Amino acid sequence: MTLPEVPVAELVEESQYGPLPKVATDGRRPIEVYARPSSYAGNGTGGPPRVAVLLVGLGLPDSPPASVIKGLPGPVSIAYGAYGRSLQDAVKYARADGHEVLLQIPLEPNNYPTENPGAHTLLTSLPPGENMKRLQWMMSRYTGYVGVTNLMGAKFEASQEALTPVLEELKKRGLLYVDDGSVHASTTSQIGSTIGLDYAVATVQSDGSDIAVQLAKLEATAKERGAAIAVVKVKLGTAKQLADWAAKLQSKGIVLVPVSAVVRSQRQS
Repeated sequence: MTLPEVPVAELVEESQYGPLPKVATDGRRPIEVYARPSSYAGNGTGGPPRVAVLLVGLGLPDSPPASVIKGLPGPVSIAYGAYGRSLQDAVKYARADGHEVLLQIPLEPNNYPTENPGAHTLLTSLPPGENMKRLQWMMSRYTGYVGVTNLMGAKFEASQEALTPVLEELKKRGLLYVDDGSVHASTTSQIGSTIGLDYAVATVQSDGSDIAVQLAKLEATAKERGAAIAVVKVKLGTAKQLADWAAKLQSKGIVLVPVSAVVRSQRQS
């Protein structure tokens, strides 16, 4: 499956930084237009258990080469950061292979600036207007993504005051948000439910070295809850590991779906 080329002009707002996603005048949103179609989207808790995998760690200065996703199962979603080179080309390549794309944004960790995820990191110490400038700069790096996910953020996601304007901006622009689940004190669920944002919180995280164990946990969680998301950091060989794993899911009665399908099914359940 090849996803449509981007950008869709009606979904782009020109800004001082570059193209920003927006809701079209006819109501179409990036979350729907750029999503990989799935017959299992919006099924609530019915149907077979659904698993989604979000591959992160691309589009950053120390990322593996773009070819690392070769052979990756189409339903696996991919997040790119805002600091890499030729990002629009990378997104085009990923979508041509059937992958929907998310933007990964750096959020303030507890030990910032000792641990610094980038020059445009959103910070709890900055006024909302400054964080919005940083967010929009990152959102303008490329087009064609269904939503946003976090890079770090232990301090930022725990602050409802800091996170609320960011999630409100994503909702306004028709984007989803995937919380990678690494921040136990995250206020994503509280804010997302209050403002009516399309969001989900991942239940499984893998740094790429423990992928088999974490994917087994993903399957078990999906059987228990109906659907579950894993966030996996990309490494050389990850695509083959995920392809081998995905090939066995049908025999287990489990369906691999894009992240957007799980987000929508959670919202409607």
